[in-house]
Amino acid sequence: MNFFTHLLRPSAKKDKMFFSRLRKITSIKPRNKVIYHTAFTHRSLNLKDDKGHLINFERLEFLGDSILSIVVSSFLYEKFPFAKEGTLTKYRAKIVSRENLNQIGEKIGLINFLDQESKVNFGNNIHGNLLEALVGAIFIDQGYKKCNEFIIKKILEDHVDIDQLQHAVLSYKGFLIEWGQKTKKNIKFKTNSDDGLDPDFNYTTEVYLNEKQIVKARGISKKKSEEKAAKRAFHAMNIKSRFNA
Repeated sequence: MNFFTHLLRPSAKKDKMFFSRLRKITSIKPRNKVIYHTAFTHRSLNLKDDKGHLINFERLEFLGDSILSIVVSSFLYEKFPFAKEGTLTKYRAKIVSRENLNQIGEKIGLINFLDQESKVNFGNNIHGNLLEALVGAIFIDQGYKKCNEFIIKKILEDHVDIDQLQHAVLSYKGFLIEWGQKTKKNIKFKTNSDDGLDPDFNYTTEVYLNEKQIVKARGISKKKSEEKAAKRAFHAMNIKSRFNA
């Protein structure tokens, strides 16, 4: 299906509602409406332009990811003038982590801007993907200055507790390993493939503290299984996140 033909399909009322809702989220009056429709077009719709090129949000997602990193880096550089490079890198990673962007995208309700026929189970990452695509669209439509303002005001100030960054945990597994090294505790992860019938759980991870198993978790991938188990261990042992892993 031709992308521009698809754009003509919605009624003028529906299109007006789309941009009215979008403006409430962004505080931006769009110039290039097509780019915003593109930001909420999933590849599953198989839409193409008049030259036969596929149209979806993935290129805008790629761009938005880069813009987010630049703006967040600049913001942190100004916000924490005496922080070391390693600390700033950790703070940025916590803000632009897939989990955090997914949470922000979901809170904003970006999934609701997708076409009705494309609202299927795309997985949790769809929320962060759409957020990055929206950032990319704003950058193309409005330029860096307006995009910078949107990220700072609508993402960082509204959805990120900057003052609590040092207490946030990016990787629970990494946190536990470092915690064990610094506190002289023996932390071990034991992960095995899970041959159960549930397709959502392919691996099982056990976490040991000084050779004693303390928690167990299952996940669809080895990484997710280990991270899930590590998070359970973190809370089970009541470790304070101000340890600053």
